[in-house]
Amino acid sequence: MNRFKKLLTLFAMVLIFVPSIVNAQYIRPNNFMDKSGAEKTAEIKRFQALNNIPISGNVNDLTNNVLYNSEIVVRDIIENPPTKGKWVVVNKSKKTLTMYNGTAPMYKFPVALGTSATPTPSAKATIQNKHVNPAWGGMGGKYTPVAADDPLNPLGERWMGLKIPGMNGYGIHGTIKPNQIGMYVSNGCIRMYNYDVETFIFPNAYVGMPVWLGTDDELKTWGVQQVIEKKLPNQPQAVENKPEVPVEEFNTGELLDF
Repeated sequence: MNRFKKLLTLFAMVLIFVPSIVNAQYIRPNNFMDKSGAEKTAEIKRFQALNNIPISGNVNDLTNNVLYNSEIVVRDIIENPPTKGKWVVVNKSKKTLTMYNGTAPMYKFPVALGTSATPTPSAKATIQNKHVNPAWGGMGGKYTPVAADDPLNPLGERWMGLKIPGMNGYGIHGTIKPNQIGMYVSNGCIRMYNYDVETFIFPNAYVGMPVWLGTDDELKTWGVQQVIEKKLPNQPQAVENKPEVPVEEFNTGELLDF
């Protein structure tokens, strides 16, 4: 009789736990599901950048597919990198910036890029200067110059000027409009969340560092592919990107409108 009761108890426990096992769902690591408002939007954009998804700031179909599908593999294919050390790729199609160490991705972040009227150029550039708390010259008289440390300085507090043959004035910098990250809104520069550029990209950048800027198609011709793949049956598992995933305490206060 005692044995029968034990079997009944075991059967009841199986009934309790089986539904939870059956309904268990794969969820790719992320930092946005427990967030709300501007903070959630920023973390969705970071998740998209980290997983080679074009930046939208909302959980669209592709983002959902990557988020819940364990068969999806995200990886970068790099052929003939310009250096064995650190370098940067700005993907104009995805609106992302990736820092590599040789062929290995270190960091991936969302960025804002130039409008169709003032596009971010496609080029194999290098960093020619770095400045903390830069002043802004107003683009040669087009706008009123803004002093360093001014809260209305559109460069934020970090600037990395780019050396591009036949062009000048382009750079990678922070922003006072974080809500515009992931959009084509700048005069051609590459804008980043202040925390991302100040904490991860600026400290690792150096004068002379290669910076490649191009669309998906252009980058592919240069030997750079940032892809999302679905693992086929009986196919060996591809090596997935494992860049560091930084977490920011995002300021959800009122956004400045410069």
